[in-house]
Amino acid sequence: MRRTLYATLLATLAVPAAAGAQSAAPPSGAGSGGSQAGVVTGIRPAAFSVAPGSVVAGAPVTVSLRIVGPARRVRVRVDLVRTGTRRPVAVLKLGRLRTGVTVNRRWQPSGLAEGAYTARLHAVDGRGRRLVRASATAGRFPLTITAAPPPAPLPAAADGVFPVVGPYSFGGADARFGAGRDGHAHQGQDVTAAEGTPLVSPVAGSVYWRAVQASGAGHYLVIRGADGTDYAFMHLVAGSELVAKGDAVAAGQRIGQVGDTGDAQGAHLHFELWPDGWYAAGSAPIDPRPTLEAWAAG
Repeated sequence: MRRTLYATLLATLAVPAAAGAQSAAPPSGAGSGGSQAGVVTGIRPAAFSVAPGSVVAGAPVTVSLRIVGPARRVRVRVDLVRTGTRRPVAVLKLGRLRTGVTVNRRWQPSGLAEGAYTARLHAVDGRGRRLVRASATAGRFPLTITAAPPPAPLPAAADGVFPVVGPYSFGGADARFGAGRDGHAHQGQDVTAAEGTPLVSPVAGSVYWRAVQASGAGHYLVIRGADGTDYAFMHLVAGSELVAKGDAVAAGQRIGQVGDTGDAQGAHLHFELWPDGWYAAGSAPIDPRPTLEAWAAG
């Protein structure tokens, strides 16, 4: 009798203990970025597109994406890869984005040749979990770049072409050559115009310099005329430059767009004129306002 009661008691105690041990085990794949029963548990692309899917070289596109998953924020970038290659030719870094939120960003990759490309979405969360793609095409989007038609040169005046093609103003006294600046004098004339207004070379010559100065001139170009005079264009829209260093240019040829990159307060062209060469030994800029007014009148 005592043996029967003792065995029954042991059996009763063993049942909840076994059940508790089973429920404590984590489900397979939980928190690993993998899947269980066909459900993706890592961060994944819920939406990704680039519009339009075919653009002229130098034109902007809109990147739209939404990432979902267990993390609240993920670090995101988009690579643009030419078909048949692996190395990105352009990268859009989007930083840390919230999951579950649709993000739209304007992107203007520059210097791309015509051809077929693929935009690839990359993301990683704070625990190192990377984007899980439910299919071979998820997180990828095709993009076609077509060649830009050559711009028709504008008719040149006898001595030069006014560099801003659109409505403009010369601003006030602070926009003039010689106006006081923090620690120096203004070396050019500011021409205020809407962002994106086309810029043209005032004379025939070549591109002497093309560079970016984030804390000052922004995106800028220097055109050297056939007579050795240099003309500097500053604060251009990033990526709007249509010429490279060493390129020959014609009077009236499109070279970029008015912008506000660098140390600029609003969209405008900062224009400088160096008769003896840009920063050449013994050279100095002169007031370009009379020359600009003559071009505008011509």
